[in-house]
Amino acid sequence: MSRPQWLRLHRYAGLIMALFLLVQAMTGALLLYRGPVERLLDPAGQASRGHGPILSAGQAMALASVAIPGARVTRLFAPDTSRSTWFAHMARADGEAVYATVDPAGGAVLRAGGLSRFPLEAALQLHYRLLSGRAGMAVIALNGLALLLMAGSGLAYWWPKRNPAKALAVRWSLSPRLVLRQAHRTLGVVAAAFLILLSATGFLLVFPDLFASGGSAPPAVVTAAQVDRELALAQSAFPGAALRDIRIGSNRLTVNFHAPERNARAVHVVAVSLAGAHIVSAKPAQASRALWMPLLPIHSGEFLAPVGPPVWLVVALSLAALAISGPIIWWHATAQRRRIPRKAPA
Repeated sequence: MSRPQWLRLHRYAGLIMALFLLVQAMTGALLLYRGPVERLLDPAGQASRGHGPILSAGQAMALASVAIPGARVTRLFAPDTSRSTWFAHMARADGEAVYATVDPAGGAVLRAGGLSRFPLEAALQLHYRLLSGRAGMAVIALNGLALLLMAGSGLAYWWPKRNPAKALAVRWSLSPRLVLRQAHRTLGVVAAAFLILLSATGFLLVFPDLFASGGSAPPAVVTAAQVDRELALAQSAFPGAALRDIRIGSNRLTVNFHAPERNARAVHVVAVSLAGAHIVSAKPAQASRALWMPLLPIHSGEFLAPVGPPVWLVVALSLAALAISGPIIWWHATAQRRRIPRKAPA
């Protein structure tokens, strides 16, 4: 392809997906530090007071269920720091998703309600599916492909025959319009490799869920004692492993334990039957073939911890700047062409 063709490809992909890229960049930046940001924005609803008896998982689930009558807990996340809370995902009878946080020390329900009361959970749902189920995931997958296309076409258009350093220079003495254009080019080239990695991992994370079987049976009604008993049974498969979350299905509990020996997001998975109180399966993280397990730490920057998340934050903010500056450059160029008088025909 010629350079003008690469430029047109880059421009059209950017203009079509600019808003979605901006949303992805800003929500991704927030999610890199979800826990600290949640506690900073909503300490009353997201931070443990640290006083009172320590709750078990079953007790936390029971308290969350009482907070929103008629809702059943579908998933319960364990506190991951001394200041964190139990976080319950629930579903009403009509399928509406609701949430609750429970203080692990004392058992107070700190926050309960819909997505509007949990801004970081809303950011996650926006980042992953645009709050729109499978249709939103399809748009996110297209967004990842568009970003790959933009990063590649931008590099192809820019690639100099010699002296790359000079080709990246920004001449600050030029007019603001030209400075913006050169800054956009330079920032895009510098961030291109990181953006390609982020877009590729993001696409591969969301794409399998587009074709996953939809719908599931409602979660079983379980007591606090039953949850704690099944959790203890699951823990016996991986003694000493820290609990990440519990999923409550129609006939079983699926328990995920942190597996830092593989990576920061890996989990050991144990399925426990609710009917017979026995372990159905126990899969260590090292034996899992789930695609998300090696990809998610790359997408979140945790594979390079502690420097990875700060670098990814800079990349996310760079993407936001590119998503804003690109349409502005196009608008300036279009307005400039309109000002140029056309020659009268001979």
